[in-house]
Amino acid sequence: MKLLLLLFLFLQGLTGNESDCKAFYEKTLYPISLKGNLIKKEKTDEYYLLYVKNEEEGGKEVIVRLLKNQTGKSIFLFALDNSLISKRKGETALHVLAPISNGFKGRIFPNLCE
Repeated sequence: MKLLLLLFLFLQGLTGNESDCKAFYEKTLYPISLKGNLIKKEKTDEYYLLYVKNEEEGGKEVIVRLLKNQTGKSIFLFALDNSLISKRKGETALHVLAPISNGFKGRIFPNLCE
């Protein structure tokens, strides 16, 4: 019986993190439109930070905060200096075009809570 209770609590914790993640991105990314080059990136204790020169706002620098989960780490490692990062208003999916020796390599990250 105790084992079932522990399993139930563990599963509740997993789904709670998923809803916290969705709420975080709906609050921080959903309302903005983004299209610009990555200026720099930084890792803090809580977030992966991407500094983007946003052409949608006249070249204003925007900081994109990514949670430290698997997808956040993948984006942080994939995005290189001068990568083109875009996102439509009303969505949370990030599009990243990273420069390589003979052009660009692109990835779309539709679910940031994985």
